[in-house]
Amino acid sequence: MPMQKIRRSSYLFIAILITVFLIVFFVQKTHKRITSSHNCRFWGIIFSEMSVSLADTVRAHLDSLRSLSASNPDGWGFGYFVTPDTSDLLAIITRGEPAAQRDPRYVIELENMIKYTKHCGIAHVRSGTSGPSSGIPDPHPFLRRSLNRDFEMILAHNGNIPVKQLLALINAINPLYIELNPPDYAPDYVDSDLYTVFIMEIIDTYLNLTIEDCIVTAITKLDSAIGLSAGKFNFVMSDGTNIWALNYDRSLVDRSSLYLYPNVSESAFWIAASVPLDTLNILWAAVPNSTLVVLHPNESPRFIRILNNEPPGPLAPQFDIIYPNPFREEVNIRYCLGQNATSLALKIFDINGRLIKEFAMPAPYSLLPTTITWDGIDTQERKVPSGIYYCVLNIDDESLIRKLILIR
Repeated sequence: MPMQKIRRSSYLFIAILITVFLIVFFVQKTHKRITSSHNCRFWGIIFSEMSVSLADTVRAHLDSLRSLSASNPDGWGFGYFVTPDTSDLLAIITRGEPAAQRDPRYVIELENMIKYTKHCGIAHVRSGTSGPSSGIPDPHPFLRRSLNRDFEMILAHNGNIPVKQLLALINAINPLYIELNPPDYAPDYVDSDLYTVFIMEIIDTYLNLTIEDCIVTAITKLDSAIGLSAGKFNFVMSDGTNIWALNYDRSLVDRSSLYLYPNVSESAFWIAASVPLDTLNILWAAVPNSTLVVLHPNESPRFIRILNNEPPGPLAPQFDIIYPNPFREEVNIRYCLGQNATSLALKIFDINGRLIKEFAMPAPYSLLPTTITWDGIDTQERKVPSGIYYCVLNIDDESLIRKLILIR
């Protein structure tokens, strides 16, 4: 009898442990769904002409985005501009309710976007955090037209913003604006929907400001309004001519991210995405937190800092030896200026301070991370011997130094 009681007690204890484990597991899973930077993923492109190779890149990226619907299962959406005549741009929005992985219409609409879009497109997969979280098509991208300017935009958001504070901020600026330019979802508000309305409200209110200045104004006001609450403000937005992409996350951990593709100084197209998609990470450039990027084909990206209501300032330059180090045949050196520079030089010196190699650095200098490969050859096209070398990056009056170890 005592043994039976012991067994029953043991079974009961094990059952309690299993129950507690399951409760903790589901609570953590639910919490991660609410707070994770995986609350939605977006992708946006701006280009001059759609080529065959660019179309293949778009397919590869958006197929990778589709795979992310496993953790973003609440629908998908596309937004892009077409030209029904020679002058006007017409916004097209298509959405689906099942997860992108389970919806064959995703691929059909992807091909339609490649075929018909004029200069820009945006894609999104959703993990809902406010408003209807399931049973509806993905509400992203949002389409909104200005009341006071000739301006129309599509916007996709990645993150979460407290709805109560966002709604109060909209009403504080103009109590009638919600009625004049109503959100798509009410009264069960979607935070991203209100976020889009708020940005357009700033554009409609501060008519003397540029779109970039309006975005900075909106973000600084929103940052102040939500106080100590967490918020992830990341978005990609387009008017059919430009793309604005923002990385702004108030969280201390599990931060959202923003990346640009390709990793070059100028390009006929630019892509902004929440995460690198389907290609080597080295081809993507990470955008720092609190930064707005303005993208236009055949122009270098413009970076605008947004730092807790402080005026924009330069980013600190970054300089590192990526891999391998020590090296035998070649080594990859990466740098990022973080600010405009008037002079730039990258040189290799030996341990005695003699110049071994100098790389050509033609202006204009890219603000994106740049990788240069040194193959252990000096300026006379001779292999240098094993030993310690120093790589020096001169940015205007600043010098950054990293040690290299060559093993033949």
